[in-house]
Amino acid sequence: MLLNARRRRIASVLALVAALGVVSACGQNLGKSNFARTTVAAEAGSGGEVPTGDINDPAVAPAVMRTIDPCPLVGKEALSSLGTPEDPRPSLTSFGTCMTKVVDAGGKKVTISVDIGASTYLNDSGGATVSVVEGLPQVERKSKDGKSCDVGVMTLRKPERGMSFAITYDGGDPCATGRAVAAKAVKSLHSSPAKFQAGTGTLTAVDPCTVADPAVLAEVVPHGATSPSSFHACDWTPGSNPRITIGFRHGIAPEAREGSKKVDIDGVSTYQKGGSGSNAECKIEWQHKPWIDDDGVEIVGVSYQNYDEKKDEAASCEKAAKIAKSVISKLPKP
Repeated sequence: MLLNARRRRIASVLALVAALGVVSACGQNLGKSNFARTTVAAEAGSGGEVPTGDINDPAVAPAVMRTIDPCPLVGKEALSSLGTPEDPRPSLTSFGTCMTKVVDAGGKKVTISVDIGASTYLNDSGGATVSVVEGLPQVERKSKDGKSCDVGVMTLRKPERGMSFAITYDGGDPCATGRAVAAKAVKSLHSSPAKFQAGTGTLTAVDPCTVADPAVLAEVVPHGATSPSSFHACDWTPGSNPRITIGFRHGIAPEAREGSKKVDIDGVSTYQKGGSGSNAECKIEWQHKPWIDDDGVEIVGVSYQNYDEKKDEAASCEKAAKIAKSVISKLPKP
């Protein structure tokens, strides 16, 4: 039974990865009154000027967005007007991702995935359409064959992050579908969005940029700048060396697999693995607590990368372990 359950989970992950293969980072839309506006004209049909400046809508602040359960945004109730939806499937690699499929009235299949915390960007040389939805920047990018489209609404300006919908619709208009789904999702965020019910000590509400000891970080990544790479992951010195990433996700409990080994850190069983290349890399993961809706768990990951150093797994993992130890001490107790 356990093996079959794992096979089903793996199949879901592979289906999700396939659906997400067409995803460009996109964003979300929110309160009109909270944007600094400029005279930048919107694309035709956008319904107004494209806002610029900081996004200050409290309904879509990062602290709120990381608590939103993505699956109801692509659930049966949300998508009933499109046809006959399947039950949505949460990702086993991310808190903020969920996908589903719909069969429209003509029997055509639609694949829809949502990624809360995705990178969003408005500048594009490939013909992206930028518009406004409820006062927030919205950007859509259609594939060359016209069968898929990414529609995103920006909820954070620096760095550009938000909510992205990836639509594949062979036989229909994927961008029109994406706009409709995104608009309904934004309305939900402004009213009564469904949130994770993960219980005491959950990581879903924790800001990953705040869970490591600053003194330890300064030792490993001197003068490191902080940047959220999603609402559940944070980078130190992104784009330069050395680089630290701390992230939280939902998935199958870590265990000793090929290339990794079990290491005890302050009484916690962690699993560490060096990189496969010739540079300095190490990743350490461990289970934080069980997930309440299935047999998955909440997972913490700490990784160290430095492409200016030669491969030395012991040295790299020692640095990652220093940070992991400080994170363990600051996480909420399950």
